[in-house]
Amino acid sequence: MKKRQNAELRKPDILKNYYQVILKEGVEGASIAKVAKKMKINPSLIIHYFANKDNMTVELVDYMSRIYNRLFSDMIIETTDPQKRIDRLVEIFCSDEWYLNTDISGDFSILTLSFRNKKVFKHLQNMYDEFVKLIVRELEIAASSGKIKIDNPKRTAELIVSTLEGYRHFKHFFIDESASENYRQDMMKTLKNIIKNG
Repeated sequence: MKKRQNAELRKPDILKNYYQVILKEGVEGASIAKVAKKMKINPSLIIHYFANKDNMTVELVDYMSRIYNRLFSDMIIETTDPQKRIDRLVEIFCSDEWYLNTDISGDFSILTLSFRNKKVFKHLQNMYDEFVKLIVRELEIAASSGKIKIDNPKRTAELIVSTLEGYRHFKHFFIDESASENYRQDMMKTLKNIIKNG
């Protein structure tokens, strides 16, 4: 029991440090040895928990998914008003807290790896699937009042995820800091239109 508790405490810490090493070195440059050096621990401890770097990368994807789900759960405001629920959903997804939860360079590194590593690809796919399900649930709750019509919640959720990913990547490369808030407001309007036409 104690070993399990230790694993539950140590593994998230190791994954956080692994992500920090990825930000500095990229996935290819990151290693168990570098994570251990950063944490000032013996590499054998990381090997004990993860066995190898591939397993650590897969668990990192799952860890990131749990962070987003928890962040979403913590931020959502329960309301019986369907439009307010939709507005809050859009605010969450366009918030700095959501946007800055992970670093785009680390995300790109893992996405790139997923095209060469089927296991990582599958876990990323599962992460996006969970994200879509989370949005579908919110859309169905909002539509259950009959005041908002959403014919295809799953397709609408997929469009929302695609738009959010595009927003995150495009903003990083092309939107000047001074125009950032206006762009965010435009994105919120776009997401509301997607939902309205869903």
